[in-house]
Amino acid sequence: MARLGMRELAIKLGVDRSTISRALSDDKAHLVAAETRDRIRAAARAAGYRPDMTAATLRRGRSQTVGILVPDLGNETFIDVIRTIFRYLGRHSDSPMTPLIAETLDDPGTSVHLVQTFLSRRVDAIVSLASIEADAEVLQEAAREVPVVLAIRSLAGAAFPSALCDDRAGGAMVAMHFSERGHAVVCQVQGPATATTFKHRAEGFSGVCRARGMRETPAGLFAESATVVAGKQMLDSILDANPRPTAVFAHNDALALGLIEALRHRGLSYPKDLAIVGFNNTQISRVLAVPLSTVDYPVEAVGRHAGELVRSLIGQPGTVAGEKVFVPSLIVRESS
Repeated sequence: MARLGMRELAIKLGVDRSTISRALSDDKAHLVAAETRDRIRAAARAAGYRPDMTAATLRRGRSQTVGILVPDLGNETFIDVIRTIFRYLGRHSDSPMTPLIAETLDDPGTSVHLVQTFLSRRVDAIVSLASIEADAEVLQEAAREVPVVLAIRSLAGAAFPSALCDDRAGGAMVAMHFSERGHAVVCQVQGPATATTFKHRAEGFSGVCRARGMRETPAGLFAESATVVAGKQMLDSILDANPRPTAVFAHNDALALGLIEALRHRGLSYPKDLAIVGFNNTQISRVLAVPLSTVDYPVEAVGRHAGELVRSLIGQPGTVAGEKVFVPSLIVRESS
């Protein structure tokens, strides 16, 4: 069945096509007499009419869409930041924007394809929560056409408007906590090295360890992905280390949960056999039988600022915006 268009609706109602256009427009409806406008809108609803967004985009030069790149749709923190961005945009805009969300799985080829797809669909801006070093070139090219905002993950050596967490500070908080609890031998299960978030968490943690005379072993323990499965695979390396660490910093709560599961399968427990601290303060960290100590990610602040950047850069092209970093906090629970 062919979709009813504006031309067909005009013929059906016996009015000019331009009158239909004005009556169905949010910003031009006042130009049409109230009785005529109401009649047109009622007929459009009854006929199942939908406006041609592609044509509207070409007329206005705006699509009211924002492309969102996320590395893992199963990660609660990324999704919470996206929700905060669009909750903010919805409160501060007369014309609601629609997010186009796509998952990169940290694959550079996928990122390139998705950025090009967003541009071909004429998005008004791109927000990347998935940036890895290999993405710098494609995002810089995209920024010549539309505003590009980074959230959660930064890019070394590339200047973009950004809303970030102070991951170094978060890692340092965990190491300080271990030191205050008397742990002399510790380790960290790091997320993939391609993401600056995990690099910075490692730097913050190791810096305090060196200053406090704490030994890190095994060193260079990288998970292939920041997931529960990857976390489970890390426990053997930790238990086989000599000397064996008594406390572990997992770079996110999913990795920490994997360690907890692996301990359970070994007949071990935490914090008795291994103190554990995660990062992000996800819901699961709060409801475990032994709740997880974790770094509370500043979701609201990061998401709100990313939304502010999107709104200002779309509304005022050429606006100069830099990087803003928000400080997390350590939540100490029974796991450490």
